Amino acid sequence: MKLTLLKTLLFSITASLSFTACSISPTQTTTSSQALEQVKNIEATPSTENNVAKLIMQPQNCLIEFKGYFDGGEAVEHWTFNQQGLISANSTTIQYAEQAQPAAQTATAFDTQDPATQVNFKKLQSNFSAENLAKCH
Repeated sequence: MKLTLLKTLLFSITASLSFTACSISPTQTTTSSQALEQVKNIEATPSTENNVAKLIMQPQNCLIEFKGYFDGGEAVEHWTFNQQGLISANSTTIQYAEQAQPAAQTATAFDTQDPATQVNFKKLQSNFSAENLAKCH
């Protein structure tokens, strides 16, 4: 009887220690995105204040994330590209509301084949160093 009690006690202690070790071990993230460059207050249309554009290298492509603030709201754009060119581009605009009303949010996907979209993409890319853009190709 004592041997069974001792085995049960040892099993409980071992299980508790194992559970504790698993729950307090740090989590590893496997994201391999790397910020290459960040520029502030670039010329943008429509005009925004305190805007920031980040060039981010990802495993299969690169991403330019643009965030700008305008009177009454903010816009966030994501431009994904690789050595073949622009893959996707989208924008989310949040229009701040009055106190009692929820904010209005609009999402737009840009046509990557549209010449105006291509011009905007090239203009956005021109804010980053050629050296960092070359890492994306």
